Amino acid sequence: MALQSAADSGPTTPPPRRRFLTIPAGVSKVRIAFAFALAAAIFLFDTISPAGIAVAVLYAVVIMMSVDFCDRRGIILVSFGCAALTMIAFLIGHGLNFDGDPMLRCMVSLSAIAITSLLALRSQRATAILRESERRYRNIFQTAGVSIFEEDYSAVRSALRTLKQRGITDIRGYLADHPSFVQNCVAMVQILDVNEAAVRLFGARDKAQAISSLRHYFLPETTDSFREQLCAMFDGAHSFEYETAIQTADGDRRAILMAAIFPPESDSYRNVLISVLDITERERAQRALEQAQSALAHVSRISTLGELTASIAHEVNQPLAAIVTNGEASLRWLNREPPELGEVRACIEHSIAEGRRAGAVVQRLRDLARRADPQIVALDVNEVIEEVALLVEREATEHGVALRLELGSSLPLLHIDRIQLQQMLINLTINAMHAMETVIDRPRQVMVESQADAPGSIRISVRDYGAGIAADAMPRLFDAFFTTRQEGIGLGLSICRSIVESHGGRIWAENNADHGATFHILLAVAKDKE
Repeated sequence: MALQSAADSGPTTPPPRRRFLTIPAGVSKVRIAFAFALAAAIFLFDTISPAGIAVAVLYAVVIMMSVDFCDRRGIILVSFGCAALTMIAFLIGHGLNFDGDPMLRCMVSLSAIAITSLLALRSQRATAILRESERRYRNIFQTAGVSIFEEDYSAVRSALRTLKQRGITDIRGYLADHPSFVQNCVAMVQILDVNEAAVRLFGARDKAQAISSLRHYFLPETTDSFREQLCAMFDGAHSFEYETAIQTADGDRRAILMAAIFPPESDSYRNVLISVLDITERERAQRALEQAQSALAHVSRISTLGELTASIAHEVNQPLAAIVTNGEASLRWLNREPPELGEVRACIEHSIAEGRRAGAVVQRLRDLARRADPQIVALDVNEVIEEVALLVEREATEHGVALRLELGSSLPLLHIDRIQLQQMLINLTINAMHAMETVIDRPRQVMVESQADAPGSIRISVRDYGAGIAADAMPRLFDAFFTTRQEGIGLGLSICRSIVESHGGRIWAENNADHGATFHILLAVAKDKE
């Protein structure tokens, strides 16, 4: 039954026989025939030639030729074949006479064949490892999700080296004065190869279009980034990274993160690898996040203005009352005989000044309520603190809080948006007032302090004398929607942190040694334009 089942299952396919002779692409059959013909010629010459030389040593050439079309087993067989032909030629020419020079020449030939065989096997193994490494590299290169470019920068390197030889040291100044040099360097770069991700990034039809020229994909901002790359090469940097943008073959803008790895100074710049990551979606998401943060900040400002209703009314009513008083006084001076025109002029001038003051208050409120893009300008931090103190003065009075200012003198200017700085200080000041609502055994004070901190930065501190911050609340203090007040929404401190961090600064809080807590804001000063 077992035999019957085997027969019914049909004939089994025998395993494929291993071939030791393979003809790889690029190796012609003529070359293989020549190797066999050379082996036959050596055998004939070694057999019938009376010359007293080790002709069989030439079999080493045949063995080395076999590396191209034989596998490891084939090379061993070829080597044994050459050794056998050497022994046969010796026996035909000298019989069983194993003495004298013929035997010595035979041993030399066999030794040469053995050594060549070992070298050929090692060479083939090294070649196989190299080919496997190349195959893996090409596979990684082609299938990587990141766009990879292999570019020739040798001409660019020569041009930069020429500048050094001419004594150029300020490369940035030179490139700024010679924009044509940058354009020439762009033209010098040759794209040798790109992977499939790069073809897709460029929106090219095929690889040939993708490697045509860098100029086709450059935008003005790309040229600016390339200029910085030239500076890095000039300074001998080993790598360079930057964010920039390119345009595709269809004219679409793509935001990219580029990284270039430069070879050591002693090596050639003919094969520089450039990796490019498409961050267009990330940039769009960042813009959307910034818009959402701006909307939240606007909502928070409107909410803050609601809390400052009493202060706002007070700030507006004061100049209006002064205008009415000056108007009534003007009428009285005009009713005199003769009219006191000098006094009337003085009252009118006072009314104009109070009207401008009221207009300034309204403008500040409009700025706080308006939703607009940040305007980064150089600001006097003390001036902004004083403006905020005026806005919250009435609120402080209603809470029974004394507002103290300790402002540093001769502070450098801050580089920040005025409205955002006002919003942060109003939030922190009002929070400090709320923190002392239950304090009855000590004076209620809020101290706002400005001082120079680390080189190139200013620290603004807002201190209260309340109960301080609970230990479990401290880690979550700046999280969105976290609040310790029942009527709070938990956006103020989160927005403060977003504003500070967007300007490269830092905000933190700490409990005081005696009472209350202090919030610190550290911001960089405005740099002078060169």
